[in-house]
Amino acid sequence: ADLVRRIMSKSGALDLASNLGGKIDKSDVLTAVEKYEQYHVFHGGDEEERKANYTDMVNKYYDLATSFYEYGWGESFHFAHRWNGESLRESIKRHEHFLALQLGVKPGQKVLDVGCGIGGPLREIARFSNSSVTGLNNNEYQITRGMELNRLAGVDKTCNFVKADFMKMPFPENSFDAVYAIEATCHAPDAYGCYKEIYRVLKPGQCFAAYEWCMTDAFDPANAQHQKIKAEIEIGDGLPDIRLTSKCLEALKQAGFEVIWEKDLAKDSPVPWYLPLDKNHFSLSSFRLTAVGRFITKNMVKVLEYVRLAPKGSQRVSDFLEKAAEGLVDGGRREIFTPMYFFLARKPE
Repeated sequence: ADLVRRIMSKSGALDLASNLGGKIDKSDVLTAVEKYEQYHVFHGGDEEERKANYTDMVNKYYDLATSFYEYGWGESFHFAHRWNGESLRESIKRHEHFLALQLGVKPGQKVLDVGCGIGGPLREIARFSNSSVTGLNNNEYQITRGMELNRLAGVDKTCNFVKADFMKMPFPENSFDAVYAIEATCHAPDAYGCYKEIYRVLKPGQCFAAYEWCMTDAFDPANAQHQKIKAEIEIGDGLPDIRLTSKCLEALKQAGFEVIWEKDLAKDSPVPWYLPLDKNHFSLSSFRLTAVGRFITKNMVKVLEYVRLAPKGSQRVSDFLEKAAEGLVDGGRREIFTPMYFFLARKPE
């Protein structure tokens, strides 16, 4: 048993098992999974109910999925535009630096990361630009994790976390020199309401930049296959509804922003953003994300749950994340979905 434990902890599997379920009591994980699944189309849920209960839905999602993310992706839970010959890790860092450069972040400035996860990008951008970054997040477990990682990275004096809902931020207006969001505001039940709040806390003349998850113009709502892919991504990623790129743009302007430029960066990415998840692709450096890696993880989770090291219901979480991976690859391949619709928008003076 001791040997098994040693192998497991070496592979990170023990962390995955013990952190699974986040702040949810281990005995309640299965009930939480069931409740989470019921919000979604595959289980008879509807968009209005997801929007009305988005805080509960997104919180359950991140309590259940965070340790899988950290196990598979590391500390930055997002995709990236990627050049040939560039590793996934390098592309993720560059994707983050690109945001800081677009925003023109200067040393000592106060920056807000909206929906910061466990703070991977926040730490990277703080070190890259020598600025102070505040991470806004509504999930208790992720904040606890993030604070610990900030301390280990030595940025805990300049960077902090605030637990709050990005639809109602606890900051006075004109508080920040720059605001960014990486694949996070897609969780908002309403884009306009979210962008309006960001507009409010941003100083006049300053910028907001984001990578948005969107359905592209190629998405056909009348196509059943397209609808199925969209529903798979929604259940697998805790989303109330995936908006069209044009809807995000409209919401930005409606909130008062001047859009400086916008582009779907997935369009000219030499290496497809979904490659790490593609069943036909094999990589040692991002092994845990590959089909083989995910297959091993799935079986490992099954065993961990069976021997009671992981809570009951863990396998179910692994299943809906697997569904998400399939939906993302299909959506990416058909170009009906993008995780990197980029925009840079300015709040007028």
